[in-house]
Amino acid sequence: MAVVLVTASVLLAAGLAFGAAPIIGDGTNHYSSANYTIDQGEVAQLQVTGSSHNATANQNGPDNKALFRSPTISGSTTGVNGTQFLGTGDYTFFCTIHPSTMQATLHVTGNGTPQARPNAELSLKSKRLSKAVKKGLLVQVTANSKIDDVSLTAKLGKATIGKATVSLASGTQVDLVKLSKAGKSKLRGRSTAKVTVTAAIPFGSPASAKGKLS
Repeated sequence: MAVVLVTASVLLAAGLAFGAAPIIGDGTNHYSSANYTIDQGEVAQLQVTGSSHNATANQNGPDNKALFRSPTISGSTTGVNGTQFLGTGDYTFFCTIHPSTMQATLHVTGNGTPQARPNAELSLKSKRLSKAVKKGLLVQVTANSKIDDVSLTAKLGKATIGKATVSLASGTQVDLVKLSKAGKSKLRGRSTAKVTVTAAIPFGSPASAKGKLS
């Protein structure tokens, strides 16, 4: 026991912090505590010891989805994605499977630094209408970090003419948004068309670009 105590004292003196205790969902469909604590920049962990649970923020983020959220798991541990972007404060969350019995608060301390939220800038590279109808729309995307599951939606006015799901690397890349049959039909016979492409960025604000095809 003395060795353990000495080791812990040395670690604390060196300024090394132990990991935050995980959020625990148990077999009685409750969280193990009403309050959990992490530092800024950390991804909170959800540990499920019984049944199937998740941790989902009550508040929405810039992507209009839960500010932070985990997948629903059983008998395992997963990260609660989105907590790494939070500033200091208190954030309530719940389990969408058991909302009446599983509610708690995540406290984010003033220690550490929040990670930058993912963001991207779009530019429509396609110019020729006939080529867009045949092959789709080329969109240049510049991202500040690696971002998975980005949804690109192309519209002509309010009508959706094409969709794509892409993964972005940090930096600039060009992606293709293929048009649907209905989308191609809306463009055929036109001499010009003004289109908008919007990117839904998980945990970040959406980005969009407009362009004219002729």
